Amino acid sequence: MSYSVPTHAVIAYIEAHLKEEKIDHEALERSVGFSYAHIRDFFRRNTGDSLAHYVRARKICASAFELLHSEKTVLEVALQYGFSSHESYTRAFKAITGSTPYAFRKARPLMGKKELTTGVYGIRFLEQKERRSDVTMKTKKEKYKDNDSTVLYGVPEVAWGTYGGNTPYPMCLKACADYLGEDMEYAFFMVSCGAAFRFTWNEEEWDLGNVDVYHTFRESDDVYRLGVEALGREFDMLGRNKETTKEEFIRFIRKHVDEGYPCIALGIIGPPEACIITGYRDNGDTLLGWNLFQKDQMVAEGVQTDASGYFISRNWWENTDTHAVMCMGAIAGERLSVKDIVKNAVLAMSGRKEGNYCKGIKAFDAWKKMLSEESWFRVGENDSVLSGKMLCQNDAMCCLSDGSGSAAAYFGGLAEQEALTGVKETAVKYRELAALFSGVKKVTGRMKELFGDYYDMDGRLSKLADSGVREKACSYIEEIKRQEEKALRLMEEL
Repeated sequence: MSYSVPTHAVIAYIEAHLKEEKIDHEALERSVGFSYAHIRDFFRRNTGDSLAHYVRARKICASAFELLHSEKTVLEVALQYGFSSHESYTRAFKAITGSTPYAFRKARPLMGKKELTTGVYGIRFLEQKERRSDVTMKTKKEKYKDNDSTVLYGVPEVAWGTYGGNTPYPMCLKACADYLGEDMEYAFFMVSCGAAFRFTWNEEEWDLGNVDVYHTFRESDDVYRLGVEALGREFDMLGRNKETTKEEFIRFIRKHVDEGYPCIALGIIGPPEACIITGYRDNGDTLLGWNLFQKDQMVAEGVQTDASGYFISRNWWENTDTHAVMCMGAIAGERLSVKDIVKNAVLAMSGRKEGNYCKGIKAFDAWKKMLSEESWFRVGENDSVLSGKMLCQNDAMCCLSDGSGSAAAYFGGLAEQEALTGVKETAVKYRELAALFSGVKKVTGRMKELFGDYYDMDGRLSKLADSGVREKACSYIEEIKRQEEKALRLMEEL
């Protein structure tokens, strides 16, 4: 009897349960359909490795990836993966990697996805990043995989506040890039896709969609494409319209996930915010992944949670907010140059009007005008109407804070690089840009403080209704606009 199928099941089970202290023998038996003693026997014969050693090696590998891409302490990572102490983790880590956790973190070796068995991917140590030519050669050598499921284990979670950010698409880009062996900061993705420089205001209504990244450029797809092409990687996207079928979406997802590339989708669970698809089951009818709303019972009814933490969604197509799916694929070209990134930033920040939306520098005047007009804040206005305006105001402040903070970090890093290479003139300009965007973040912080405690909604609504508070907020908007105009002129020079 061939035990390749149950061995596959064991490997998949282990990947989904790596953060448990010990593998539950009884649960494994139920999942695979054999006794634990028999599982150990055929696993060794099929893999050449003992089950206990394999589990420990996989825990170390996954935890090593966590060390590279999180701010957690070594002890926190150790406990997360079921090790009882710093010492026991360090011993196991050194036995597998030949290095201590601290030395490993400092060296930052290449890690990313690798197929462990057909339809199951996990984190491994890599010799090089995968290029399109590598994928093509691999596909030619392999027989067509007609499996009904593929899951990419180890894709980092995205949630509000991940990487210190609050813009879903760049957060998803960062998580997918980490999984593919890239080692770039969140600020890079905010800047490279243009989201760090976006600011939009609908002058006709208090619009919660003002901060959506698809407003960044004239062509809505550009922000998605640039974030991927900035790394020299392939970009593929499928949008949903009246003619698009569920089968087309499934084919798109299966094609990329089978090659080991997570997809980024808009929607799946809840509103059309970016989320990550990390796998499929039932030939694509069931999707797995990370979504910002997967624990929100108001929009996640019927959504289950996999042992890995991934959501399990079966009615993702019925969600009318599932608008598009896209993929960051293999390396196929050169990365975007700093000059191109700055050029795109100038496009995003330049003042213009598209429909009812004022964008870039022009948006600050529209924001200030609406905030200062008393007609929008009539006496006796009910709290639900006022709270919608407060949410819109808060989104604008968060958008500016996240964007300017990312831009400051990016240009600050460039300034350090240029200083090291002796290009002083450019270093000075980058440093000035970093200071300007840092200034925007500080002023935005003062505006946030003006409206008080985020969790005191009654107090915030009272302050929004106060013309004196709004007048002060408008003065902050003027100050932010001046800083942004200076930054725009400096980037135009660059």
